Parts: sequence; structure tokens; C-alpha cells
Amino acid sequence: MSENWGVVEALRHARHDWMNDLQLIKGNLDLGRVERAKQVIEEMVLVAQNESKLSNVKLPLLAEWILTYNWSRHLIKLDFEVLRLEPHRLEDKRLYNWCKEFLEFLESNVMNNAENQLSILLDITKEQSRFIFDFTGILKSTSLVEDWINNQRSNGENIEIEQLQEEVLVVHVIAE
Repeated sequence: MSENWGVVEALRHARHDWMNDLQLIKGNLDLGRVERAKQVIEEMVLVAQNESKLSNVKLPLLAEWILTYNWSRHLIKLDFEVLRLEPHRLEDKRLYNWCKEFLEFLESNVMNNAENQLSILLDITKEQSRFIFDFTGILKSTSLVEDWINNQRSNGENIEIEQLQEEVLVVHVIAE
């Protein structure tokens, strides 16, 4: 891992995120915006449910990397959703290394003054698992991205580009 989070450090980050959410709820309640406070609570519940699903994926390296990614400074903000979770035979270290390499490549190819966001959708099934990477922000070079993906294909990765533009990239990776 890029960071070696100890238990205390991990709890400190989690508590910080939790306190930010609680302050947002309190601020909205103080302003009489009860509906917005309820919406923040619903969002917190969805995030917690999604984190719980990711923790149960049985891919501990990948899960830890995704859960802690935003705790360090990055040019891309990462979020995720577990669409389906079935028993699988995926290789944790291989997936972790590939995802980390992909994000490092993307980070080197985004404008640092843009709001760059990447959503990873995990659809994990017994037969075939699909990882969808949905980027919005500003890419420096779409041709570099296309070259990188073509290189991945030539190395045996099952990767397809759904959309590739300066401000949008959607890539599907199939893992069997």
C-alpha cells in the first residue's frame, strides 16, 4: 500500500469524516433545513452500507485501498459502489495492483486545477466480474489514455472503452 495505516491513524481519519458529516447535519438543523439534514443522514447510511459491502468483497487489499484512497492527497476524488457481490475467484493482489496502476496513470494525465472524480462500480459474480471506471474531470490527452488502454489489451487485459472524451472516460474491465 502507498500508506501503511495503523489502527489509530485509520480511526482518526474515519472519525474526521464522521465529524464532518455530523457538523453538516447540525448546521442544517440550526438553519431550520430539516429536509436537507435528513438527506445528509440518508447519504451517510448509503455510504456506510456501501463500505460494508466493499468490506465483505473478500478482496482485502483492494477494499483497503479503495476505502482509504481519499485520505491522502490526490488529483482525483474516488468513490465506489458495489452493484452485486457473489462468491468469486478473483486475485486480490492482481486487482489491487492493476487498479492502483490505473489511478496513478490517470492522475498523471488529469488537469490539476479541475474537479476530477472517478467512480468505480463493482459487479462481482461467480462467472464473470465487471469493474466500471467512470471518470469526469479534464484529461490532458485522450490519445495517451487510448494508448495506455491499448497497451493493457495487448498485455491480456479484457478492457473496453465505453466513452473517451476530454471530460469523460468510461472503461469496463472484465475479470474472470
